[in-house]
Amino acid sequence: MLKNPPKSTLRILGGIYKGRKLQMASLDTTRSSKAILKESFFNTLNSGIVGASFVEFFAGSGSIGIEALSRGARFALFFESDKKACEILKANLQSTCQNNENYRVFLGDTFNHYKLALKILKSPSIGYIDPPFNVRNTMQDIYERCYQMIEDLDKNLFDLLVLEHISSLEIPTHIGSFTLIKTKKFGRSSLSYFESGVQNEN
Repeated sequence: MLKNPPKSTLRILGGIYKGRKLQMASLDTTRSSKAILKESFFNTLNSGIVGASFVEFFAGSGSIGIEALSRGARFALFFESDKKACEILKANLQSTCQNNENYRVFLGDTFNHYKLALKILKSPSIGYIDPPFNVRNTMQDIYERCYQMIEDLDKNLFDLLVLEHISSLEIPTHIGSFTLIKTKKFGRSSLSYFESGVQNEN
């Protein structure tokens, strides 16, 4: 249990845990996706989330991955580098997931751990990438690292990758084996959807 749990909360929007409250990590260490953006994302996935593995690469409080479990994901994998945020993430999972859902949490830098950690996944998988910013990483630097990570990901493992980003960012149409299929804007934030196997290989 957290000694000083945060006062801010957000709610699960759909699925078996709809309406349950989740604790939010400090905005100093992580950002929470807007409710309208999150609702749009899961409406787009629709039944595609059922039975899939779900990866939240920069999890924060875990609101996206827990929402995925609520809506039928078979397994969720969370990465979080901030210790306090990770404690909140684990508390959210323990208080919410009561039907023996499968999940695993990795504490540490996503960029340093994803190659090894993703070996536990099975296809089909969906990845959600919402990188954090801080004084050590400019926006351009962090997005370039995300592009490199996407390029390294196995197209046979991930059917879909979604990047949450600032709306002013110019997104590549192809990253490795993944092809941009659409971008949806929500004010200052946008979601860009990448599918594997769309780009013709020569």
